[in-house]
Amino acid sequence: RGAGQLGRSKMEEDPEVTLETYDKHHIKVPKSIATRSAIINMMIEDTGDVNEVVPLADKSCTMPIIQRVVDYLKKHSEFESAGTDDEVVLAYDKEFQEQSDEIIFQTILAANFLDIKNLLELMCKKVADEIKKCKTPYDIRDRFNIRQDYTPEEVEEVKRAHPWIYDKNAK
Repeated sequence: RGAGQLGRSKMEEDPEVTLETYDKHHIKVPKSIATRSAIINMMIEDTGDVNEVVPLADKSCTMPIIQRVVDYLKKHSEFESAGTDDEVVLAYDKEFQEQSDEIIFQTILAANFLDIKNLLELMCKKVADEIKKCKTPYDIRDRFNIRQDYTPEEVEEVKRAHPWIYDKNAK
């Protein structure tokens, strides 16, 4: 009996959860990783059954984005288990942030929906850092391909109400 308990598989210790992405793909993830998302954890607790498929109903939760999120969660779990040096974690996070704007924003939306605070903060920091590099609202609009849809009159009204935004000497 004792030897049988020692020989228990990793699967028994950490059962897999099946996540169904918005685009209807299934991803099997160890429960210990999946439950790092407060929403997934709550959904599993509500059903009480790890064998039930967990649907991710937000349109940001597509297969490529969820795979990135899962990879991030797995890597951070490994870092925690191994007591990895902060410099190594920061280097991984910096590399993880280096994506197209579309992937960054979709990851932000997915992390927000899934309630994964550290991932949400990491990706929002990337956007904030990019905004800090911009000197004017025009630079921000140009950097993020934001269309100017205000009329010239509305722009002038904003300039009068908030002149500091357009002050080139402001820091």
